[in-house]
Amino acid sequence: MADVYPGPLFLDATVVSNFASTDGCELLARTLDSPVVTPAVQDELERGEAHGHEYLATAVAAIGDTISVHTVSTPAVEPSSQIELDAGEAESLRGAIATDGTIATDDLAARRAATQQDVPVTGSIGLLVHCITHDELSPETADDWLTTWRDKRGYYAPVDSISGVL
Repeated sequence: MADVYPGPLFLDATVVSNFASTDGCELLARTLDSPVVTPAVQDELERGEAHGHEYLATAVAAIGDTISVHTVSTPAVEPSSQIELDAGEAESLRGAIATDGTIATDDLAARRAATQQDVPVTGSIGLLVHCITHDELSPETADDWLTTWRDKRGYYAPVDSISGVL
């Protein structure tokens, strides 16, 4: 994704879980230059799988195999914008700041915090568009995945279809 966003690309749990629910974790690993998760995101995904969200097994398996884990050191003082973020989003944002990378999140508070910190940001929709423009996914499949995310996972999408974004 170096042609659009600087790497590494820190994926938050919602983005990874969306792609996992449509067997797309391998696609992320294949299409993106340097996708990573933080230990807090890894933990969140593992807890989700342990609590019965079986579709997360593909995400958990991909971590350490095709998606790297990037440990982020904790700063002495947290930026005030991160107070409202969960551990995975806060850690991902810190990682993107520390590495001059990008954060992939669908959380509005995390997106705002990233913008305040001048960190490039994308989300699940942006990654679908990226996969389409790099001929890794058809617009029809992307629309099917978006429907699955909404109908089966309760995902809120700011668009009705990916085709409409292109």
